[in-house]
Amino acid sequence: MVGPFFLDLFLLPLLLFLLLLIVLQSPIVRSNSIRSEKERAIDDSDEEWPRFDVDENGRKDYRGHALIRITPRQQRHLQMLSDLVDKSDENEVTFWQKPTAIKKNVDILVSPETKGYLSALMTANGLEIDVVTDDLQSLVDEERRTRSVDDGDKTKDHAKIFNLSTYHTYDEIMSHLDYLNSTCNSSCSTQVIGKSYEDRDLKLIKIGRLNDNAVPGFWIDAGIHAREWISPATALFIITKLLDPKHPVGKSLVNRYRWYILPLANPDGYEYTWTTDRLWRKNRSRHPDPTVKCRGVDPNRNWDFHWGGKGTSSRPCTENFSGWQPFSEPETRAMADYILSISDTLAVYLSLHSYGQFILTPWGYTTKIPEDFKDLLALGNLAAEAIRKTHGKRYVVGSASRVLYLASGGSDDWAKGVAGVKYAYTIELRDSGKNGFILPASFIIQTAEELLNGIRALASGVQVQVRRIRGLEEEEET
Repeated sequence: MVGPFFLDLFLLPLLLFLLLLIVLQSPIVRSNSIRSEKERAIDDSDEEWPRFDVDENGRKDYRGHALIRITPRQQRHLQMLSDLVDKSDENEVTFWQKPTAIKKNVDILVSPETKGYLSALMTANGLEIDVVTDDLQSLVDEERRTRSVDDGDKTKDHAKIFNLSTYHTYDEIMSHLDYLNSTCNSSCSTQVIGKSYEDRDLKLIKIGRLNDNAVPGFWIDAGIHAREWISPATALFIITKLLDPKHPVGKSLVNRYRWYILPLANPDGYEYTWTTDRLWRKNRSRHPDPTVKCRGVDPNRNWDFHWGGKGTSSRPCTENFSGWQPFSEPETRAMADYILSISDTLAVYLSLHSYGQFILTPWGYTTKIPEDFKDLLALGNLAAEAIRKTHGKRYVVGSASRVLYLASGGSDDWAKGVAGVKYAYTIELRDSGKNGFILPASFIIQTAEELLNGIRALASGVQVQVRRIRGLEEEEET
């Protein structure tokens, strides 16, 4: 017979070994137990937080991450998903499209460790899961493979080297703006309106009748959210066509407006999506409190108009962190200062985002609508119809808080509420969810073409409205 002492001697190490296996299988320990030298260097320097797995090139690895789509059918489904938004850890579950209404799709990026839990939760609540992709990394890898930049003979004509049908790095975009500035004669000029947190240029290009103050201004910014690559690519297309004397749409628009276009409003975050994390949203600033490890502020929650209200977060590790105070970020301060300096002549403010195919009016901070909402809606519908007629894509028009969700401290709300720009819009570009933020480069040209036609319709509508208002004012005077 085996004695008690022998059993203790045998069972105790076995129990300890089994306990160790269980601990090592937990998501937190497993993701951090075997780490490359580069990953450990990141952790030791507190450069990135929360920690994440990286590939051989030091980029965040989305292997096994799934993009799923859920459609709430009842009010209880909507409430359950809304509760999940509030409680979710952004390093495990990230909402690409948040729950807003019954029968409206909700897109969620789920880590490998959370797939089982989320699937069980949805099944228990009577919800079906549509898997858009079960391996997001495959989409990221395909995007990198299809990128085509001519790195050959730099003595070639820059216009032939720079490919509008592909995505470009920060340095490439800045070089392209410099080239355009050197070749456009007096029809354009570039200006650095400020610096980012990491000292990159916020480079604006002005196009049109630059010395004619009687010409109304038309502002476009893009890339305020780093991962939305289609927005800077679309802005570059529009810039190029506005400067092309042979392009019928571009030529007519240049004659009627003075254009202010900032194609990259968040250069640090954008560069980070190329070097480290393709799906990074915020800028790259550090919190003034050194104990806060998480970096970045959502630049589109940082504007000083109903800052810190609904649809924002005071937690630095969340994607919609509004900053430690309004205009805490150098990027938003620089944009606001410049817009205020030209606000007397600005007729239109557009901010390009993705995705979803929406033309959104203020207000975002409240479900109330502006007094002139009918004017905004009428012109938004003109733009949407022009877009539809180009390649058949439908854009939904409405106030941001009613069509999507409440979001305070946004740039379009500030442009209308503080800078006094009557026609202020946020445009969410393609697509409607099949690819989300990782829109293949093959869709750049079509996306940009349809938007340019939408802008032409909007620009024409603004001029009609202005003439109508002036006519009414003249009648009142007489």
